[in-house]
Amino acid sequence: MSDKSFRLAPSDIDAAFERNEFLIVFQPKVDLASERMTGAEVFVRWNHPQYGLLPPGLFLDFIEAQGRMADMTAFVFHAALQGAKKWKEKGHDWAVSINVAPGTVTAPGFAHGLQMLINEYGLEPERVIVEVPERAVAQEPEMLCESLLEVRHIGCHVALDGGGIVPVDLSQFVPMPFTSIKVGGPASIRLAQRLGLKGKGAIAGRLRFAHQYELEAVAVGAEDEATMAGLAAIGFTAAQGVWIQKPLTLNELLEWDGAWARGQVVMDTPPVAPRAVIQPQQSSTNDAAPAMQPQPAKATFAKPGSAPVVSKEEMQRALDAVRARRAQAPTLQPKPERKEPPTLPVLDATDLLDVVEDEEALPPAGKHEGLGVPGAPCPKMDSLVQRRANG
Repeated sequence: MSDKSFRLAPSDIDAAFERNEFLIVFQPKVDLASERMTGAEVFVRWNHPQYGLLPPGLFLDFIEAQGRMADMTAFVFHAALQGAKKWKEKGHDWAVSINVAPGTVTAPGFAHGLQMLINEYGLEPERVIVEVPERAVAQEPEMLCESLLEVRHIGCHVALDGGGIVPVDLSQFVPMPFTSIKVGGPASIRLAQRLGLKGKGAIAGRLRFAHQYELEAVAVGAEDEATMAGLAAIGFTAAQGVWIQKPLTLNELLEWDGAWARGQVVMDTPPVAPRAVIQPQQSSTNDAAPAMQPQPAKATFAKPGSAPVVSKEEMQRALDAVRARRAQAPTLQPKPERKEPPTLPVLDATDLLDVVEDEEALPPAGKHEGLGVPGAPCPKMDSLVQRRANG
């Protein structure tokens, strides 16, 4: 294997679902006043038999390129809510936070599908937090925030995930869809500590806004004692990072005694370089694929508490059903043109210091914003992945 790349083939995705290679981990979030865990953010991993444990930045682009993001989105939602059901049964009132791509949030029926899924797992909507990137809000504020208000209407919370690198005037949104604001990266946190609430930069502005409207302000990437020091004094109300605890499997999370790791953790580091070489499919055609009649998916859970076992044929039927619902004519429609982001205002020197260093390190090509294909309809989460009736 090359020391600069590794190879993934389209068949690897089918095999990964069949062999339960995808899994999710939960990073605890704590309230700074009580130092008590209040929730956990979900991240997806691929436990590849050849390359080891891969973080999302190494494979989500590949999943999307193969047209399988709808399946991955459904898997993550089901696995995350199943985990939340487990800890609820053990008496914990933690919330679960899930990163969602803007195109998934704005797809018709997203809020309704989410509500149905929450009901299926017997959870309270207020224990589910949908996270969206701030740069997406900057590009399409009206459409995205209208969809987020629908999410708020069913009782879920909404977090604005960003550090001010793409500033958004939050005061323009009435009513306000956000219930929490996340500032990512130790560099951003340290800058906020230097400037405080009186600073001129976007991060200080975010903290002032959170304080004014009583929103939760979460410091993401708290990885050492210096970063943690004084967070509450400058306006943060919660924090997550390896100084508290690294992302854990569900069993590890349920066994965790709540004692802070204080940085003494071993992170999941893949033994490969951060880009995959995508192998082409064996056969392809330039002809437009005909629309297919949707067929019900019959993917099942092997048993309660386990990862979903999905056959190749079942995943293909689910994917065909999603594609059929998207089709507006007998042939597939051309990919819509990508909108150019709006021109940003000139930043002063203080603003230029607002650098985001996301704890979830991603490839140089750029960060993948949440799960889902931009502009694609929201998958029917209650049918793509279901529990087996016989357990």
